[in-house]
Amino acid sequence: MKIDRDRSVRLLWEPPAEATRGPRAALSQARVVEAAIKVADAEGVDALTMRRVAETLGNTAMSLYRHVPGKSELLDLMVDAVWGETEHTPRGPWREGLEFFARQMWAMYRAHPWMLQLTTSRRMPGPQAMTRQDAAFAVVSGLGLSAEEIVAVVTTVSQFVDGVGRTMADRVQAERETGVSEDEWWNGREALWRHFTPERLPMTTRIWHAGGYERPLDEFEFGLARVLDGLRVFIEAEERTLVRKETCQ
Repeated sequence: MKIDRDRSVRLLWEPPAEATRGPRAALSQARVVEAAIKVADAEGVDALTMRRVAETLGNTAMSLYRHVPGKSELLDLMVDAVWGETEHTPRGPWREGLEFFARQMWAMYRAHPWMLQLTTSRRMPGPQAMTRQDAAFAVVSGLGLSAEEIVAVVTTVSQFVDGVGRTMADRVQAERETGVSEDEWWNGREALWRHFTPERLPMTTRIWHAGGYERPLDEFEFGLARVLDGLRVFIEAEERTLVRKETCQ
C-alpha cells in the first residue's frame, strides 16, 4: 500500500472545513485533537490509541478516521495544537526575546511532557510551531548575523530547552510507571551511597558532604542564563565586526 507522506502537510496547513450541522457536527478534527491531548496528559503518549481517544468522546474508532486518517497524523496535529498554546515572541532586545521564547517552550513541556517524545527532526512542522519559530528568528534578525547564524542562535536556545525538558519528561514518565517519585527513588539507594568514599570518589564525596546534591541549582534557570551569556559573547563579537566593516567602507 502506498503511503501518502503529504497527508499531515494538508491536515496542518490546509485544514478541512468542519460540518456545522448534522451528525458529523458533533465530532470534529479539533475535538479529536483536544481529546487526544487530554489522554496523553493524563496517561502518557504511549497509552494513546485511536480507540482510547474514541472512548473519551463516546464514539467508535472508525468515526475518528473521518476527521484524522491515522495516529501519525493525529500526533502531528497534537504537537501543533500544543504549540498554539504558547505566545509569539515579541520584538525587542534580543536577550529578553530569546528568554521569552525559551520560557514559553519550558512552560509548554511542563504542561505536556509527552511532547518531548514526539519532537523529532522527522515530525511534520505545523503553522503554530513555525510561526513561533519565525517570531524568534525576528528577534535576532537585526543583529547583523548571517541567515545561518540566525538559525543557529535560535536552535541553540531551543535545543537547550529540549535537553532539560527531556530530563524532566523522563522523571514524569518514571514516576507514572512506578509510582515512586524522583526523591523517593534516590533516597532509597543506601547501597550505592556506601561506595561514595574519599578514597574512591574524592571530589564527589567532598561535594556530597558539602550539601552540593541537597541544594541543587535550578537546572533550567542556571542553564538558560549560561546559554544566553555565551550567545551574548558571540553576538557582541559579530556586532563589533559589523561596525568595523561599516567604518572601513
